[in-house]
Amino acid sequence: MKRFFTLLTVSLLAMCSLAQLQFTSGKFKYEVIEGTDNWVQIIPKSNSEDGAGYSNLFSSDFQSSVTYDGVTYSVVGIGANAFYKCKLNDQAILQLPEGIIFIDAGAFSYAEVGSLKMPTTLRLINASAFDNNKFGGMTVLADNPYFAHLVSTQGNVTYTMLTNKEKTKIIAAPGAKPTQFSSSGTTYLTSITIPDQITEIGDRAFYGNPTLKTVNFHAGITRIGMAAFYETQLTRVNIPNPDCEIGNSCFSSSQVSSVTLPQGMKKLGRHVFFYCVNLTSLTLPEGMEEIGLMCFSSCNLTSVNLPSTMVKLDSCALQSNPFTSINLKNVKYVGRQAFSMCSNLTTVTSNGMLEEIDGTAFTRCPLTTAYLPEGLLTIIMNAYFRCTSLTSFTVPTTVTTITGNPCVGATSLRTFNVAEGSEYFATYDGCLYATGGNTVKPTRADGEVPAGLTALVGVPTGWQNNVLRVPEGVTVIANQAAREATSITEVELPSTMAEIRPSAFGSITGITSVTCLATTPPECSGENSTYFTDEVFQNATLYVPMRSVDLYRNADVWCNFQHIEGIDTGEDPHQPGDVNHDGSVTIKDVTTLIDYLLDDSIEICTACADLNGDTQVTIADVTALIDKLLGSN
Repeated sequence: MKRFFTLLTVSLLAMCSLAQLQFTSGKFKYEVIEGTDNWVQIIPKSNSEDGAGYSNLFSSDFQSSVTYDGVTYSVVGIGANAFYKCKLNDQAILQLPEGIIFIDAGAFSYAEVGSLKMPTTLRLINASAFDNNKFGGMTVLADNPYFAHLVSTQGNVTYTMLTNKEKTKIIAAPGAKPTQFSSSGTTYLTSITIPDQITEIGDRAFYGNPTLKTVNFHAGITRIGMAAFYETQLTRVNIPNPDCEIGNSCFSSSQVSSVTLPQGMKKLGRHVFFYCVNLTSLTLPEGMEEIGLMCFSSCNLTSVNLPSTMVKLDSCALQSNPFTSINLKNVKYVGRQAFSMCSNLTTVTSNGMLEEIDGTAFTRCPLTTAYLPEGLLTIIMNAYFRCTSLTSFTVPTTVTTITGNPCVGATSLRTFNVAEGSEYFATYDGCLYATGGNTVKPTRADGEVPAGLTALVGVPTGWQNNVLRVPEGVTVIANQAAREATSITEVELPSTMAEIRPSAFGSITGITSVTCLATTPPECSGENSTYFTDEVFQNATLYVPMRSVDLYRNADVWCNFQHIEGIDTGEDPHQPGDVNHDGSVTIKDVTTLIDYLLDDSIEICTACADLNGDTQVTIADVTALIDKLLGSN
C-alpha cells in the first residue's frame, strides 16, 4: 500500500500515537486514539496493495459514535489511508457525520466517489488527504468555521472545490468528475480557469489529477503550493505574476511541455519541474537569479537559455538533460551535480563571472576540456567526477581553493596544468599541488620541484607513471588525491608528511610498497575512511624510519599494514629516551635503563640514555626519563 507521512498540527500529535484498541463495528474498522477520552478514527479495513478494503458506501454507513464491548466511542477522524484506492460509491454524495475533526494523510487517496460533503466540526485536513482522488465534487456545510467550497462554472459543467473559509485558497480539488455525474456516463474535467477570488492554491491541491491538462492562472495568484500539480496531465504552465511563490515539486512529474514565466520572477525552488519529460526547451526570463535543487532535473531539455541575471544554479538544477551546450552568462555558483549526467554536454561558456564550481557539478559529462575561466575562485572535490573524455584541465591564476582531487575517474586525463603566475597551485610530475602562496612557475621542464609545495591535491586518473614521489616540504595528501590512479605501484612520502585525508589512495589495489620518511606517523583524519584499499594493507610493504617502526605499528590506519619494515634514513638514530632503540619512548625504556644499571652487560643505546647530558648513564637519567614520560620536561 502506498504510504503517507502524517503531518497534523501539534494539537493532534497525541492522537497519532499507538492505538490501544482496534475493533470493527458496522462497515468500518476503528482505532482508539491513545490519550483521548474514548475517541476513535476510521482506519483501513485491510493493508492490501489493492486498497483499504471498503466499497459501495452510503452516508448512513457513517456514524458519529459507535459502541464496542459496552463502551461508547466518539468518531472524530478519518485515519491515514483509511479509504486508499476504494471505490466508495461513484453515484452517491457521501456526508461525513458531525463530530469528525480531522482527515489524515492519504485518507481518500485514489478513492472514487460522486461527491464528498464535510461536516461543520471538521478542523484539520492533511495536505495529502485527497491525493489522486477521483471525486465528482467537494462541499462543506455552511456553518463550518474553517472550510468552505467554491462553485465554479468550467465550460458547461459545475465544479466544486474545497477552500478556506474566505474562499481565497484552494485546499483540495475534485480529481476527475464534476458534479454532473450520472449512471449514463462520466464527464471528465480537462481544463480549469482559476476563479478571480482565489489568490492561493494550496499544497497538493490538484495532486495526481488524472485528466487535468490546462490550467489558466490569473495575475492575482500569489502562491502555488508544494506539489500542487504533481503528476497531473498538465501540458503548459503560464504564470503571469512575477511575485507568485511557486512551491517545491509544484509541477513535478507532470506532462508539461511549455513553460512561460514572467519578467522579474527571481527564483524557482526545489523540484519544481523535476521529471517533466515532455519539456524540451527552456527560456527563463530576465530578473531570475536562482534555480533551485533538481528544479529541471531529468527533463528532456535540448536547449536552455539562461537570463543575464542568473547567479546561482543549485544542486542538480539541470541534471540529466540532453542539451549539448550551455552559456552560463553571469552565473557565479554552479552547485553539486548541477549538470551531472548531461550525457551530450560538450560545450560550456560564460561571461567570466563564475566564482565556484561545487563537487560533482559536471559528473559524467562528455567534456574534453574542463571549463575553468579566469575569475574562478573555488573548485570543490570531484567537480569533474568520471568525465572520461576529459583531456585538459588548467587551473586559472585566480583559484585560491581546491578542496580535493577535482577529476577522479577522468580516465583520459594524463596531467594537470596550472596557468602561469598562479600563487596558489603548481604542478610537479603531472600532479596538482597547493603551494604556500609563493609565486612559482606552474611547471618545470627540467623536472625541478617547484618551490613552496605544501599539499598533493590530485593525481590524474589517467596518469601513466608507476612511482608517486611526493616532494619534501609537502605536509598533506588531500581528499581522494590519488583515488583511482591505478597505474601507481609505489608511493614515496617525504619526512615532512603530517596528514593523509580520506580515500587518498582509495580504489588502487596494485600498490606493492609505501615508503613514509616521517618519523611520526602522519595523521589519518576522518572516521571509517579508506586511505588505502584492503589489498594494499594486506600485500604491500610499508617502509618507515627504523626508529619509528613501533610507532607505525601502533598508529591508527598505519597499523593495518601487515608488513612494516624499518629502513636506515641516514638521520641521527639517537632519540633521547629511546633506550631500547625501538623507535618510541615508553615505560619499557625505563625498565631497560634500570636493568642496564643493575647489569651493564645489557645492550642499550647509551647516547639515548644520557638524558641529562653529563656523558654518563646513572640513576639521574632514570629520573629524567620518568619526568619526560610524565611531561615534566
